[in-house]
Amino acid sequence: MLLAEVFDQLKELEKKFNEIKYPPEAAFQPSFSLKIQKAEKDISVHHLPVFEFDELFEKVEE
Repeated sequence: MLLAEVFDQLKELEKKFNEIKYPPEAAFQPSFSLKIQKAEKDISVHHLPVFEFDELFEKVEE
């Protein structure tokens, strides 16, 4: 699964969670959404390489 796909799935989950009424402390905080959007923009603006998660973990372990 690509990192961009994970972000897309997180956005979809966020929409679903926000449709359900939870106590405010259990809902996604706006700062979380902003961090996801910033990460997506950083990937596209800086032309960062896209890794599969296995590749990413291997790079981190090196």
